[in-house]
Amino acid sequence: MYFSGFCFQGEQEVFKPLIADMGAYDVCGFSRGAQRAFEWAYERLENHWRIQKVILLSPALFQDKTKAFKIAQMRAFKKDAQGYVERFLQAAGVDKEMERYIHTENVDALQGLLEYVWSEEKLQKMHAHQVEIEVYLGGRDGVIDANYARDFFARYARVYWIKSANHCLKTSIENKA
Repeated sequence: MYFSGFCFQGEQEVFKPLIADMGAYDVCGFSRGAQRAFEWAYERLENHWRIQKVILLSPALFQDKTKAFKIAQMRAFKKDAQGYVERFLQAAGVDKEMERYIHTENVDALQGLLEYVWSEEKLQKMHAHQVEIEVYLGGRDGVIDANYARDFFARYARVYWIKSANHCLKTSIENKA
């Protein structure tokens, strides 16, 4: 099961090298999709379904941001949605390979992205049930504070730090190609 990121649809092909060994009991999500994948897995776990692994690719984490920051983001989107999305995609490091997966989003999707709070209680419960949680972060992420995310998730997950990668987990070498 795969969940797409904010402003994307069907982009899992781009992440094939990271998710090639996903099994029937695994779930994965990118950015906003990581939030949705986590909640999907947690709900299944609560209903006694088997969950083996949760893979979070550049998980959208904004609980370190102020309310003023979130309000400003919402206002900017409402004022000029197309311009906002273009700036977001540029900050994410979207390249030619990712362009074909761009999908239009609405203000409700942005609000869900910004207001989502990663529950430490849920992370602990998954960890206690031996659900493997893998987090992939880019050291040059222009969307989230990757250092904050690394420190936050390190207590509950195996974190893979791709030092020269952006939010889309592309390295600067790949971006020049």
